[in-house]
Amino acid sequence: AASFLRLNLVTIALEGLLLGKFIDEQGKLFGLINLLDLAVIAVLVMVGLRVLADYKPVSPDYRTSQVMVDFVISDIPPYLADSLVIGQDVYEDKTGAYLGKVTSLQIAPAELLLEGNHTLILVKSPRNLDLRMRLQNRGRKLSGPAHAGIYLGKLAVRVGDHLKAHTMYTSLRGEIESLKVTGSGGH
Repeated sequence: AASFLRLNLVTIALEGLLLGKFIDEQGKLFGLINLLDLAVIAVLVMVGLRVLADYKPVSPDYRTSQVMVDFVISDIPPYLADSLVIGQDVYEDKTGAYLGKVTSLQIAPAELLLEGNHTLILVKSPRNLDLRMRLQNRGRKLSGPAHAGIYLGKLAVRVGDHLKAHTMYTSLRGEIESLKVTGSGGH
């Protein structure tokens, strides 16, 4: 019994020395945080890590298809329209993305909206032209929770986008008037 008592006194003394160095009189570890708070934080961190480890984002569904882009360039001089021909390759300036090959061109006198006597009058320009250019390319139709759209390379294209583009000979500023996705290839 005496040896048991001595062993308990030694154990209590060691615990007192160790706990006294790490836990203060208010029950705070290193005088900074309560042990119960630390336990709650540790459990929350473990649950958070488990949730992150189990998270698998939904992979986007994309299909490669033929994309026709109708590009409108308004009120341009005739020499600019003359520099475009069917078969030319068109690239977006900022990213260098390939927009497609010119498959058709429609040229008409530019339509201008003039104001006179508090009325608007639509007139045809005697000099400048409106150009509608159809481009064809293989693109990706992406659907999913983020970044849905039609992509030509890494460039998302949408009706109404204003783009600065170029061919080997011509620099253009225009607007995407329509997009048509035809046929579908594989993933």
